[in-house]
Amino acid sequence: MTLVELKKSIHERVDNLDNEGLLEMVNAILLQNDEVFIIPEHMKEGIKQGEQDIKNGDVYSMEDFEKKYEKWLKE
Repeated sequence: MTLVELKKSIHERVDNLDNEGLLEMVNAILLQNDEVFIIPEHMKEGIKQGEQDIKNGDVYSMEDFEKKYEKWLKE
């Protein structure tokens, strides 16, 4: 099936649908495609470093973080 044929088939099916719930699901799927998050280049290195820190076990628990920054958190 070509792309044009696929679009036509989907369009015909949507036109014939009377199921509001299904139409809302289709709409949500289509909207989701419009909201793709692209990670900016300047953030990718930080993400890679964070992943490496996790692999190396160089992490802090929330409790450790709260103890370390207790004064700052109270302000």
